[in-house]
Amino acid sequence: MSTRANVIIESKKYSEKLYFYRHSDGYPKGTMPSLQMFMKWLKEGKIRDNISQAAGWLVLIGAIEYGRIPAYEKESHEGMLTTREYGDVDSIKDPDDWKVGAYEPTTDIHGDVEFIYTIDLDDKTINCQQRQMESWEPLKMNWVDVNILEYLKLQP
Repeated sequence: MSTRANVIIESKKYSEKLYFYRHSDGYPKGTMPSLQMFMKWLKEGKIRDNISQAAGWLVLIGAIEYGRIPAYEKESHEGMLTTREYGDVDSIKDPDDWKVGAYEPTTDIHGDVEFIYTIDLDDKTINCQQRQMESWEPLKMNWVDVNILEYLKLQP
């Protein structure tokens, strides 16, 4: 069975959250490489630290991870200072699969997840929690914090 996870991007400062679902490879060794890239870009200021704009990058990273970016042609646009290349929207090929990538927007915590990753945009930190396997009922879920670095060391 696949290890499922949710990723929450939140800003406590603005009381906002967005939820994402990862259907497989949700354990830290499978999920953290793409989340670490996201966090690196966030900390370096390469992506904005607001939920709406940051979330788009998480979806794009997940699409690249799963090889889901459809083929397209580029076209050049002359600008005042530089020439930029953009994707020609009319040339985008049909997707090969229904799944957009590793991270799918969702409305809440899924009942089948084993891990929850919370990205705090204000503090630029990530926290991981793992479900204790006592129950799959949402109201009886018991979550414990995971030391991500220690978990990664223990996994083959």
